[in-house]
Amino acid sequence: MTSNPSPAPQQPASRPHLPRYLNRYVTPGPLEEWLWHLTTPLEEYDLKFAFDLPPYALATNGVVLTPLIPSLHARRLYRLYSTHTAGFAYLPYGPFTTFESFLTFIEIRRRQPGSFLFVVYDRSLEFDDGRSEADGLREERVAGIVGIKSSEPERMAEIGHLHIPAPFQRSHVFTHAAYLLLRWLFSSPLPSVQPSSSSLTTFRGLGLRRVQWAAGSRNAASINAALRLGFQMEASDQQWERPLAKDRGKVEGVEVPEFVQGQWREREEEFGLGRHSALLSMGWDRWEKEGRAKLEGMMAERGVGRRKANDVLGDLLDACTQ
Repeated sequence: MTSNPSPAPQQPASRPHLPRYLNRYVTPGPLEEWLWHLTTPLEEYDLKFAFDLPPYALATNGVVLTPLIPSLHARRLYRLYSTHTAGFAYLPYGPFTTFESFLTFIEIRRRQPGSFLFVVYDRSLEFDDGRSEADGLREERVAGIVGIKSSEPERMAEIGHLHIPAPFQRSHVFTHAAYLLLRWLFSSPLPSVQPSSSSLTTFRGLGLRRVQWAAGSRNAASINAALRLGFQMEASDQQWERPLAKDRGKVEGVEVPEFVQGQWREREEEFGLGRHSALLSMGWDRWEKEGRAKLEGMMAERGVGRRKANDVLGDLLDACTQ
């Protein structure tokens, strides 16, 4: 009786040689932390935005939104955010340890043509110092920033960098700022007759088709805020949707998995913790059908109560410093 011969060991498959593809892309290095555009005057500061700018300040009776100009706004914003750091717990950036790092954050966003940052002014504050306020926009009214990350070919934008610190929370500020941003994003870029009126409106927007809102999947406050504004949930738990800033006390950061080891792990840990995210959205049809009216009703119901600046700001009424 003869035994069958043992099968010959399989040889590893040979790897075919690839053609010599050309790829000259070089990953840009990190931007140096510096006092970017701290002294650049408004008329010389190039916003580098891919869409048309608003032809005028966006305003309600409660807030005003104007483009963020570092020479006008950075010191005040940095002081606000340095004093009230809790709001960064769920954000993929911050807190900012130096004034230079904050200005560099602004500069990085400026260099992204789909990003745009507005400064929010609170019009409700009352001051007792007797200072004249011709334009109603003294620096102590600065209440935070709102911004967008947009994609022009897709006719959509993501609301991002929305950060209203503690002194201006639980007030009209957030709702009014979100309303102005959404109205600008969805309104026609051309003069048009509104369905509810026979008169021609001069409010011109970007005419986008979709606006989305991303939040950490465990950030119930942000998710509920978006739902109150009229956004609809599309995905409640997008896995590993974005990295979080490293070593900044992020409350929902997801650790790099154990199977990632060695130099690979070191590399990933440099990127930071991960974040699982919820994604909400609103389309232009939903905005036109019910979204705008919903927000206008919320603003009318709540109103804008006058508030003493000293009660809201306390020590932040002092002169701005770095």
